[in-house]
Parts: sequence; C-alpha cells; structure tokens
Amino acid sequence: MWVTLALALVACAAPSHPSSDRLLVLLPGEPLQVDPRHVVDAQGLRISRLLFQGLVSIDPHTLEVRPELADSVEPSADGTVYTVVLREGLTFSDGSRLDADDVRATFESVVDPATGSRFAENYRRIARIDTPDPSHVIFTLREPHAPFMTDLELPIVRREDASAHLALADGLVSSGPYLVEHVQGRVYDLDARADWHRGRPAHPELRFVVIRDDNTRALRLLAGAGDVALSSLPPLLIPMFVDDPHFVVTTAEGTGTVYLGMELEHPPLNDVRVRRAIAMAIDRVSIAEGKYGGLASIAETWIPVGHWASDPSITVPPFDPQAARVLLREAGVPEGTELVLRCASDRTRVSTARAIASMLSSVGLSVEVRSSETGILLADLDDGRFDLALMAVPELLEPHAISRFFDSRSIPGGPTGGANRWRFRSDELDRALDEGVRAVGIPARRAAYLTVQRILARELPVVPLVHERVVVVSSTRAALAEAPRDGRYGFLTE
Repeated sequence: MWVTLALALVACAAPSHPSSDRLLVLLPGEPLQVDPRHVVDAQGLRISRLLFQGLVSIDPHTLEVRPELADSVEPSADGTVYTVVLREGLTFSDGSRLDADDVRATFESVVDPATGSRFAENYRRIARIDTPDPSHVIFTLREPHAPFMTDLELPIVRREDASAHLALADGLVSSGPYLVEHVQGRVYDLDARADWHRGRPAHPELRFVVIRDDNTRALRLLAGAGDVALSSLPPLLIPMFVDDPHFVVTTAEGTGTVYLGMELEHPPLNDVRVRRAIAMAIDRVSIAEGKYGGLASIAETWIPVGHWASDPSITVPPFDPQAARVLLREAGVPEGTELVLRCASDRTRVSTARAIASMLSSVGLSVEVRSSETGILLADLDDGRFDLALMAVPELLEPHAISRFFDSRSIPGGPTGGANRWRFRSDELDRALDEGVRAVGIPARRAAYLTVQRILARELPVVPLVHERVVVVSSTRAALAEAPRDGRYGFLTE
C-alpha cells in the first residue's frame, strides 16, 4: 500500500538533490559509540572508521590485511616481535603530528582499567611497546599470537585523548579521512581532510542523517533527499530501486551472520537436545527467501563463505519440524512451554523474529517476541534477561573474534568482559581457541578453527541462520561499481 503511495509521490519528477554539496547518507539508528576503543554497534563502527584509522586496514573486497598508517609491519621469525614503520607526514585533523608516541598511548589506553575498553583482553598479550624514534613502534608479545597483524587495525587517537572517552561531537580530533564538522541532534556533518595520507577523499562533504523508520528512509531516497543507504533498507523495498535510472544497487557477499542465541542457564535451553530441536524447527531457506528477498545465503557457521577457515562439511541440523517435536518430547519439554525471544526494533529483525516464533509454535513452544532499541537490548542480554535472542554479528574477518562470543572467559560480568551472553562454557572450546592464536601458519590455524566450528555445531549455543548480503542503494552522484564485502563506508573515500 505505502509503496504505491510512494511511487505516486515521486512519479511526476525525478529526484532533485539539495543545494548543499554534502552527500546524504541515511542511517537506520544512532551510533552508540564512535570511540574506536569502545565501539561495538554497526552504525558506530562504520562512522568510527571514517574518523579514525589503524596501523593496518582490511581491504573491503579481498578482506586481506594491508598497511594503512604503517608504511610496513615486519614480524619476527618466532612471531613475538612486530616492528612497525609509520608513513611519513602523518597528521591528525587538528594539524598535529601523528607519531609513535600516539600509537603507544592508544594501545596502552586500551588495556588501562580506567578506560574500560571492551577489547582490553585482546591487547594484554603485549608485553612491551618501544618507540625508539617518532617513526618506529616495536611491539613485543608475551607469546606468539597469530591474529596480531589484524589486531593492529585498532584505530589511533591522539596521546592527549588517550585517557578520555571520545564522543561524536564538534571538535573531535580524528586520524582518518574525515573530521567532524558539526553535530546537531541526529544529523552528523563530516568534512574530508585535505591532508589525509591517501589524498583528499572522493566526497569532500558527508551528512549522516538518522531516520529510524524504514518507509521514511526509502521515501527520502526516492524524493532526492538521500544519496546512500548501506544495508539499511528492508530487502522487500530493494526492488523499487533496481530499475530506477536515478539509483544504482550493488551487492556483495557479507561477512556477518544473523543468528539465534540461547541463554544456556535457563531450562530447558540447558539441554542440547532442546537446542537441536529448535534448530530443526527453523526453516532457514524460507527466512532467506521470504524475509531477505534472496539477499542472504544460508549460514552453517559464523565463518563467511570463501574464508580460509570455512569448511562446507560443517552444517546446522536440517529443517525437520516433526523430528524437532519428537526430540522436545524426549527431552521432557511440556507442550506450550513459554520462551521470550528478544530482538532489535528494526522492521526486518522484528519480522524475522515473529516468523521464528511461528515456526517454534508448530513444534509446541510458545514464544513471545519482545523488541528493544539496541542499547537496551544489549544491556538486557548481558544481564541474562532473555531466553532466545535474534542477533547479528556485523562482520567476522578474523576467526579469533569468535572467542569474544563463546570463550568461557568472555561471559559478561566476568573479569575480562565479552559477548558470551549465552553463558556457554566448554574447556574443549577454550583449548581450541587458544590453539588458534598460538598456531603458526594458515593450515595449523585452520585446523584449530575447524575444531571450534565443530564444537559449536555440536553444542549449538547459537543457531546460525543467514549471511546477509551487503546491499548499497546509491544515487547516481554517489554510485559505486562494487559493494564492499566489509560493509563499511570506505568506498566514500574512493
């Protein structure tokens, strides 16, 4: 109904862009954080990486590590020492020099308890950081750690800001391609830095506008009041833009996973038979086709398709509601057992959650769907106020990131923090994760992470559902040739 109305509103005139030269990027929600030492939400991560950059970055198409602020990174033969040479002429957005002392201050601040970074555990393996001169940084690790090259993607802040909690506000000093020009309510203006080390970004002025309603966001695009929507339109609405000559739609295989998590300390979910029955009751093909319009692939694990650690032999129990019902009865689960399914408040998540609830009702489970804003949702999950949770990890480029969600040392409220909200505990898994970071070379690391994936497939603390494709809807003045697999805004600089 609303689609017909939208088409009628825009049929008489082609989109007319605002007089401002600012490229208008439409967001589905506010970024919760932009400080790179704290950011965990998708919107915050994407904007943060326009403002701050690390010693290395991830190629958005090949997903390979490449030098960024570093001119070179050389590991020692035993993998315990990494020597970084910084590019010449690096500066922050205030014109001050970015040098080795800023790098050291950033990494030291992450592990400082006063900072309270969620990523502190990743960097406690650094035994010492030496800065013999402004251009060299030498990291000495306590033991070999295979993912450390990826860990160097941690964006750098000024040494003066290392003890502060950085917010998206006027005057924020950045190290990346853009600086904050002005923030007012849910509108964030960023300006390109002429002194960025890769040269002035392609789009000199950006305006990010938060529009929570999916329909309004689509209408803004159709009316010419928006230029870019990155994975922020419901799949059902994408066909409206495919044949419109004023827009370009590009897609790419995503690196994230939509999944159903379970609170293992809540009976009957502490019984693996129940978790397996839930997996068998969910028709993931119907979800991929019906809720994502084919813009998603079936997920068997959290490892993206084509990744060096992926293995097609690892699978989720197939859709079989009759077998699921039998398994629930064998586990002693009464007909009509009530469960609460939590999810974010955006349209696609709520719709998918309701579909899952309906599927589970067909095997005798009564599921109530409760949606919340992201901040509230994450706080409740950390505190265990849920039975089931429909969630998404936006990207997984380095397999070691799995540890943050499943290592028994990563349970919220514990000494190291983390996102193991399922309260999953497995000594076997912890050992495999430890082996994955100690192993030298891709074959040895792959073997460790195959073990990790097999344990998760067997114990099912979460059920992988789909890998969402990255979908970029852009106006012709912002058109790009290829969507980024990493799902970030780096293409705006090209």
